[in-house]
Amino acid sequence: MMKKLSILLFAFVAIVFISCNNAKQKNAETPDMHTSEMALDYLGVYEGILPCADCEGIKTQLTIHDDNTFTLVSDYLGEKEAKFEDKGSYFIESGEILVIQDEDGDQKYFKLQEGSLAQLNADKKMIEGELAPFYVLTKVR
Repeated sequence: MMKKLSILLFAFVAIVFISCNNAKQKNAETPDMHTSEMALDYLGVYEGILPCADCEGIKTQLTIHDDNTFTLVSDYLGEKEAKFEDKGSYFIESGEILVIQDEDGDQKYFKLQEGSLAQLNADKKMIEGELAPFYVLTKVR
């Protein structure tokens, strides 16, 4: 009798253990299907004043259109006031990096964030240093 009870108890514990382990594996295998690209939240108008080495700042407006085109307006503030407008196409790389390419083939990189874009360096890495927080464009519409 004791032997049967021990076998039943062992079988019950084994079944519970296997069931819990399978549930953990199923949860681990379920990929997070939310990516910045799939959300389509990146479409719209972003604004900010980016740092400038020889002016007060660059008032920047980046408009991301739904036809894979963009418009970038850069207004250099201060002594050398000058306004430039670039147009071109864009694509999303790795689900989180917005790559804009103007008509001359020059590229700029931005990390897609909730409600903002963080400008990246030429190596597609976050800009570091004291001015890093100022390389962000905020979504305004």
